[in-house]
Amino acid sequence: MTLRPVFLLRASSVSALLASTVISAGSLHAAPAKAGKTAHPVQSQPHHKAPRIQQDPEEIRVSAERPLAGGLMKRQHAPEATNSISALAIQQRGAASSPLQIAASLPGVNFGSSDAYGLSVRNNISVRGLDSTEMGWTIEGAPGVDQAYYWPYTETWADNENISDITLIAGTSRINDPVQTASGGEMIESVRDPSHKRGGLVDYSYGSFRGQRIFGRLESGDIGQTGIRVMASYSRTASDNFTGPGRNTRDHADFKLVKEWADRAKTSLFISYSNWNNARLAPFTLAAWEKANKAGDNFSAGTYAGTYIPGQTTNYWKAYVYTRRNVLMSWQNEVSLSDTLRLHVVPYFHWSLVDSPGQTTINSNAFYWGDQKVNPGLSTTSTPAMIHSNQAEYATGVNAYVQYDPTRHNHLIAGYWYDHWNIEQSGGLTPLSANGGSPNATGRYVLRSPLGAIYAGTHFQESSQTNEFYVSDTQGFFGDRVKATFGLKTMLYYLSGTNEIPGGPYHFSSAFTQPMPRFALSWQVNHALQVYLNATTNTRAPVPISTFPTTYSVSTGKVTQAGNPGAKPEYAIGEEIGLRYYGAFHFDMALFNMNLTNHQLVALTYLNGAPVQQAISAGGETIRGVTAEIASKPFHGFSPYANAQYLHTTIDNNLAVNGDLLPTKGKTMVASPKFMANIGVNYTHGPFFANLAFKWVDSQYSTFMNDQSMPAYKTVDLGLGYHLPRISVFTKPTIRLNLSNLSNVSYLSSIASIQTNARPVTGIYGTKIAASTPSYYLSAPFSAMVTVGSEF
Repeated sequence: MTLRPVFLLRASSVSALLASTVISAGSLHAAPAKAGKTAHPVQSQPHHKAPRIQQDPEEIRVSAERPLAGGLMKRQHAPEATNSISALAIQQRGAASSPLQIAASLPGVNFGSSDAYGLSVRNNISVRGLDSTEMGWTIEGAPGVDQAYYWPYTETWADNENISDITLIAGTSRINDPVQTASGGEMIESVRDPSHKRGGLVDYSYGSFRGQRIFGRLESGDIGQTGIRVMASYSRTASDNFTGPGRNTRDHADFKLVKEWADRAKTSLFISYSNWNNARLAPFTLAAWEKANKAGDNFSAGTYAGTYIPGQTTNYWKAYVYTRRNVLMSWQNEVSLSDTLRLHVVPYFHWSLVDSPGQTTINSNAFYWGDQKVNPGLSTTSTPAMIHSNQAEYATGVNAYVQYDPTRHNHLIAGYWYDHWNIEQSGGLTPLSANGGSPNATGRYVLRSPLGAIYAGTHFQESSQTNEFYVSDTQGFFGDRVKATFGLKTMLYYLSGTNEIPGGPYHFSSAFTQPMPRFALSWQVNHALQVYLNATTNTRAPVPISTFPTTYSVSTGKVTQAGNPGAKPEYAIGEEIGLRYYGAFHFDMALFNMNLTNHQLVALTYLNGAPVQQAISAGGETIRGVTAEIASKPFHGFSPYANAQYLHTTIDNNLAVNGDLLPTKGKTMVASPKFMANIGVNYTHGPFFANLAFKWVDSQYSTFMNDQSMPAYKTVDLGLGYHLPRISVFTKPTIRLNLSNLSNVSYLSSIASIQTNARPVTGIYGTKIAASTPSYYLSAPFSAMVTVGSEF
């Protein structure tokens, strides 16, 4: 019998809890702040010393130690493979770089983008061969993932100047983080707190492809004796596509308010808003890319059309402009209720309005609404149109947990996370005007029936509830040099929805309960050397938008996606053995093994002409490998850094295709390069700084039959900067130059559409399985951007 999860925390009870927390916090005695954080008590309140609550072994520490390798490496303590990039390294990257472009230098990260400025909608990333939809994503304690496709869209979270840390946990997630997609790991982004000093920051950037960016931030400083400080910022980024028509823009605003009650309580409210428009680049097949590469025409033959000719143009670029508006809110509350008990409560809200359109042609004699043939009411038989993929969605939730130290050497975490998500998606059509324009880019004025229903091949509503309970206990031995952690997280997931078009089942639903135990053991051999091992389990629910609804072709009325309410969640069991050394040099290594069941990939497809994501069931997979990073202490201003990964993946079963089985067992999983490496050096001398980064990514298969692969590639990036002396009110003026793809190498950056087989194959039962052609995203060529800015 399937049990529906129950909403255990009512909004009223959460509000009451937070209200009582805020009211009582001012009367609590003071206690020292968490390790690595500086406390700034209100001047009128006395400071009382109390025992420190123990550090959570899975907590990412913000350390005041000197950054390693120019901020590319941090000293870690958690008993799992954890790597971070600090604000220092982030500030030296291109001002318009996306968070994923910055994270590309982390060990084991496979990243590809068609844009140098973080404006492309498809910034593909994978870790240990698992893509971004198989990772957990958190921003300021709140889930950042778009739950429609589990795509993170980190470009909508925060501007680079406001990011204090980007941390990757490969292969697992922190037990107390609100994630439901972390079978492959977790990416954590933190936003800097407002400064205690009033002031701000401004900068301006200009670069290749008419790239421009402005950024401004204001800081209130400490507001009297209130313990409150605020920061707010705005940025606008724009650039042309490096090939073909189209200009991309991103408007973004960040706001953060912090209120502290001495050392005993802290609340912070973070809000961000983005308005993002991306003129897509068309993906290329391998053969088309090789031909265009030889032609040397900057791939212009494969781009969308720059002009519209009625009746002739079938791929006008304006019909493919992706738009996204996004609001994210996180309200973090932390209170020390006693010397041994700390409470964390994080309510959040996430809203987005998206359109991912494409171009198609409406045939009035063969036009379907679901499986019903209808008259679209157009004056011509053949009408060019924009087909939309509109998504209006929101998520609300709260994550609450306590940290309790019953003894000096024991640390307990217990908590609960609730999330409610809702989406309405429709694939309506809008006829194009004589100049190729559309009356409304978000699909508001679409074709409708006489009763007002949207004529479409896809129109549905979905809603999900996620309940997670978690508990973790850490016991220290031998003066806390040895620590053992036992944890259990249980996810209760329920999704229901309705198809709003004729044909398929009106209502659909899915539910599962998944316990996820974990264990970790660490040994701090001495101050410099740590050894750890862990065994973890994680899960990921099926991708909602490409698994459960039923969709139809508007030209044939046939099913293009059959809803699958019986789809099972992905489940991962992983083990790691790791070693860390911080001494004469800094070294971090992890050996890992992972087994996946119900593995589900996400790849590009076209639904009635609109580019969308599809879910691909890949069965079981085994993942094994080793990741290592090393850095030296600064020597005459030079700080070398390197990381590398060896990855061995195997598909554990034959893939079901067209009622037969494709002989894929034992083959290498797609998008899983065997070798990757990053080598870099940071240089600082007085006011001058520079960084050089080399990245190599091995070839990676794009078909399950391993009969086509994306070629290996190498890139080099260079950054130069200089801190100028003070100029009037501008206290720290800086100029920097960032050069990407310095050698202007032409390469394919990532796989757009994964296919089963690129050559005809005979299935195990004798069926002839036709070939299907993978497609790929182009890489960004050489680009340069100059940034001038200063604090004030």
